Amino acid sequence: MGDLDKSLKWAEEHGFSSISITVPVGSRFLDLRDIIENPSKYLDIMSRYKVKISAIGFYGNPIDADSSRRREHSKHMMNIVRAAHKLELPVVTGWIGKYPGTVDDNIREMRKVWPDIIKLAEDYGIKIAIENCPGNIMYRPDIWRRVFEEFNTEILGLEFDPSHLICQLIDVIGIADEFGDKIYHIHAKDAEIDWRRVSDLGITVGGWCPHRLPGFGELDWAAFFSVLKKHRYDYAVSIEHEDPYFEYEEGLIIAKKFLERFIV
Repeated sequence: MGDLDKSLKWAEEHGFSSISITVPVGSRFLDLRDIIENPSKYLDIMSRYKVKISAIGFYGNPIDADSSRRREHSKHMMNIVRAAHKLELPVVTGWIGKYPGTVDDNIREMRKVWPDIIKLAEDYGIKIAIENCPGNIMYRPDIWRRVFEEFNTEILGLEFDPSHLICQLIDVIGIADEFGDKIYHIHAKDAEIDWRRVSDLGITVGGWCPHRLPGFGELDWAAFFSVLKKHRYDYAVSIEHEDPYFEYEEGLIIAKKFLERFIV
């Protein structure tokens, strides 16, 4: 959608109340260093619109096995936190990373990197919401339990994405209820299980669980929002559009119309 001003303008014109922004290394959409050094420029743009930025995020690998990439990504994640503080945002999102090996190996590597990131976020009072995507090690509930036990802090929580649980055949509603108090941000994304493909090829071939817009997949969204209400979640529901059948802007608008029935 171009730049921050154009994106906020489009979102407001189409009735959205917030957007979340991914900021990869070298992003031309948002320059973290410029935000940290000149926040007033960005705060001025944000003040022109009713639409809020719910979070900025980095989906990289701060525990990469390659030491130079690890340094780059951990530094970038810390700058995400600093930029969020300058923009007066309460949440940052992203991946905790992934190291080749066991869960124990990953937690060992987290201990080398994440205490500094968490300490910085604690100093600024900013929550870190880790997406439960298989792109990083925080993709499964038993691993969440290990990580939250390891880093016993209210700062660290989840960016809850139901689609990734559906594609692991995990009970989304039950897990959302268990971790309801740790849900700090939401990726509103569904997934559809192609049972004909599964019955023919099983689950090892791939292509049996495409991500879909909310309402076009397996999730009982009424039950999901009921759990969120139970745990008093009252923050952003950020549509992540990866549906193969809809154009980007079209899909966002369709998903918004579907989700509005659950949001007052």
